[in-house]
Amino acid sequence: MNNSTLMKRYDYLDNIKWVLTILVILHHCASTAGLDPIGYNLPHVKESMQYQYEILGTFQGINQSFFMSLFFFISAYFVIPSFGRKGTRTFMLDKLKRLGIPTLMTLFLILPSGSIEYAISNVKGFFLTGNINLGVTWFCWTLIVFSAVFALFQVVSTGNQKVDADKPFPALWKILLFAVMIIPVNFVGLYLMETLGNDFLGFHLLRYFPMYISMFYFGILAYRYQWLDKLELKHAFSGILMWIVAKAFIGPIASGYGFNDEMFTRGFTVIGMSMFLLYSFKMLFNIKGKWSSILTRTAFAAYVVQNIPMYLTADFYKSFMTQIPLINFVVIAITSVIGSFAIGYLICKTPVLKRIF
Repeated sequence: MNNSTLMKRYDYLDNIKWVLTILVILHHCASTAGLDPIGYNLPHVKESMQYQYEILGTFQGINQSFFMSLFFFISAYFVIPSFGRKGTRTFMLDKLKRLGIPTLMTLFLILPSGSIEYAISNVKGFFLTGNINLGVTWFCWTLIVFSAVFALFQVVSTGNQKVDADKPFPALWKILLFAVMIIPVNFVGLYLMETLGNDFLGFHLLRYFPMYISMFYFGILAYRYQWLDKLELKHAFSGILMWIVAKAFIGPIASGYGFNDEMFTRGFTVIGMSMFLLYSFKMLFNIKGKWSSILTRTAFAAYVVQNIPMYLTADFYKSFMTQIPLINFVVIAITSVIGSFAIGYLICKTPVLKRIF
């Protein structure tokens, strides 16, 4: 694999990451606009306008059907070369620094209430119930754990971990079979979440973890077997068709029988939309310009600090808010996205913090 191929791959994967970061911020802005009780959201509007919350909910449902799982896939794609360059000790120390410090910053400094009392209560809740709110950095904590498991496996495994470009891209029937087989596992995750809590051991919403784990593993395989180089239009078409069928038919049918529709559709929607977006970005956005470079560099910091501009915007705007949720969403979204990346840019220019972010 030559360097030019590697750079092209990094360009479009980097572009997906900052686009997904914006999507995550928008997702939380929908909650802040009054959809979910998250601690600093706007109050509900008059009843006649509350139908717009359904629009925001649909937007969130689309996001939730794939975006964090795709984040795990892209993160996993780079663990083999990173581990190979750094070795076990440096690999894990780097993960602890780059992911652990932002998690601690969020836990004690960034979370909405921004108070020592909240931090103490949050930590105390962990010892009482096993649940702890890590804000958006639950993703960072989970990546630390996933990376540690990967590193442990690398240490104890004697198997060949080298790149094998001859391995073909999985056949569609295998992908569909996996999407079916993961359904009962998704329900196990749902049961564990309902039994243990929404943030057990800092793992946010265990019902989604079967696919998070799966996509992290698939990301490792994708690098090992160079699957992204073999991703073609037929895979993108099959993927978006999987997503549409799952959302339009499989989900409603499962819901009609009283089942949680997400648990039935998740394998189809995650893999389907991921194949579609990966191919689309590879073909259309495999470029690196000035602004995309800045957005790529600041995306992680923007992801971590997003609650700060979101909270400040909601706190200021609630006195002037309209009774139209979509307008409120747009106002919060614009300021939160710009504010998050602006703060992220400053962080990445700060001598100490830029070594972490």
